[in-house]
Amino acid sequence: MDKEKLAIIKLNMVAELGPKKIVALSNYFGSAYNVLFASLKDLQMVDKITEKIALSIKHTVDSNIIDKEISLAKENGIDIFVYTEENYPLPLKDIYDFPPVLYVKGNIKKNDSVSVAVVGSRMPTNYGRAVTSTFCKYFAENEITVISGLARGIDTEAHQSILKYNGRTIAVLGNGLLEYYPKENKKLQDKISQNCAVISEFPLQQRPDKQHFPRRNRIIAGLSMATVVVEATASSGAIITAELATEYGRDVFAVPGPIFSAYSKGPNNLIKNGSLIALEPQDVVNEIQLLSTWVSKKKKQKKLKTENMSNIKDKNSINILKMIESSINGISTDELSEYFEIDIPELSTILVELELNGFIKAMPGQIYIRNS
Repeated sequence: MDKEKLAIIKLNMVAELGPKKIVALSNYFGSAYNVLFASLKDLQMVDKITEKIALSIKHTVDSNIIDKEISLAKENGIDIFVYTEENYPLPLKDIYDFPPVLYVKGNIKKNDSVSVAVVGSRMPTNYGRAVTSTFCKYFAENEITVISGLARGIDTEAHQSILKYNGRTIAVLGNGLLEYYPKENKKLQDKISQNCAVISEFPLQQRPDKQHFPRRNRIIAGLSMATVVVEATASSGAIITAELATEYGRDVFAVPGPIFSAYSKGPNNLIKNGSLIALEPQDVVNEIQLLSTWVSKKKKQKKLKTENMSNIKDKNSINILKMIESSINGISTDELSEYFEIDIPELSTILVELELNGFIKAMPGQIYIRNS
């Protein structure tokens, strides 16, 4: 890991430094690495860097905290990205208060930029849950990544629905990735990190704090093409996310609800103040040209795939295809041969045909995965 990246991660571990201060310091001294060697007096020359903050920076710099952080990341299979790297998510670079550091458990894919945030109340009604499930089913079927905050209620429903329908989801945390909050979502957090991605800007062992959640919400809004608010009270985290999305130039959609329900006041007020109405998930797609083009492309691919499927008469081929498509990490020829009791030469013929028809993709080590 190069010294500039290490320096950015180290500055991110200074509790008193927010994202904008880290970037301001790096710009002032020419690099994050130079900040580490600045004197207390020079640090205080930067706007909003008080003596207390400067002392905290020097204390963190002089400690071995970064060594422990890097070690924990490696032990737990967590990647760390900084804003100066090419693999840092591009949508986040568009917002003025982007997180300088991003911890990722799982993997962020290129197509995750085709995404929608789904947020709402921690105490949703059955109506809110049903709406969330319906919208997320559509997004999953059309390979649109759903981003949410792993909170109780609508967030949890969104993540669970996407996984149920084999879609992509990203959970953004308001705490470190080695902390579980809420505790009851531990299994869900682990499942998302195995199949999709869980991310945070906070150091790995940072405990949740109410002041952190607005920062989490800005990442949700910044990563997404649009934000959909299902149910929310008038002054909730979901409304903060919607306001941030508007500030970042993203579209905001609100699902209307009963005027007498406290959980409808948030989305109903958004609509009253000019947000777009989402009566169905297609409303979100139709309003955004990139999403509309994406869905049209996916429908054509599925139609072609269905037509090709009709040409497959062999029962073994169909069963093998279904098994490969249901395997998240792919499956080897040996496993397929053993499971279906087919010898390797016959199996190879089937696999070549499925690959030529665009259903599957061969990976190193004779592993086959679905061709998405």
